[in-house]
Amino acid sequence: MRLRNKQWTHDFLKKHAQYLIDWNENKKINAQNFFGNNNPIYLEIGAGKGQFIIANAIQNPHINYIAMEKETTVVGVALKRAIQTLGEEKMTNLKFLNKFAENLLLMFEQNSVDHLFLNFSDPWPKAKHFKKRLTYTGFLDIYAQILKPNGILQFKTDNDGLFAFSLEQITQRPNWKLIVQTDDLYDDEQLLVNNIPTEYETKFHQMNKNINMLSIQNLKK
Repeated sequence: MRLRNKQWTHDFLKKHAQYLIDWNENKKINAQNFFGNNNPIYLEIGAGKGQFIIANAIQNPHINYIAMEKETTVVGVALKRAIQTLGEEKMTNLKFLNKFAENLLLMFEQNSVDHLFLNFSDPWPKAKHFKKRLTYTGFLDIYAQILKPNGILQFKTDNDGLFAFSLEQITQRPNWKLIVQTDDLYDDEQLLVNNIPTEYETKFHQMNKNINMLSIQNLKK
């Protein structure tokens, strides 16, 4: 559900611009350019209000996290939550990117991302919109370029149709190896050990909706 426009977010983002990634063609996104280190980059596309990626950033201070979200108002809400949760002195490994996923190749250096998260992406249920789904083969090909060799893509969804579509798309790309697959995450104790839920995940699980999850590995050389 889209948040209503919140007038305060524009000024808030401007005031805290140091936590936003402002890339250009001469300064593409990599760890050194925007974090000043060579630590791994973990990217979440569609970060929403930030619950998932903020929790990850707290648990793993030596990993650089990028929260990518197209809705400016949502970025403002998520950044405010991050600052309130971590404190500005600990916001060293988390930055926000207010862009659309269609432009990933323009923004990121090739082989710059170690891990990619797609959490409860828009299912685009109409058949004519299948190319907009973030697990469509066209997007898988883009992810393969920005991910490092053996990099991981993890995908969660409550939408069974989107999950089936995603599995079918993966079979069309032999450079991706399926390493984890479940249509009921909360029925697998081993997978739950390190699981960090998103807002939507908690909501749907409480409604007794099964949560689908898969992880695939980028086998490019």
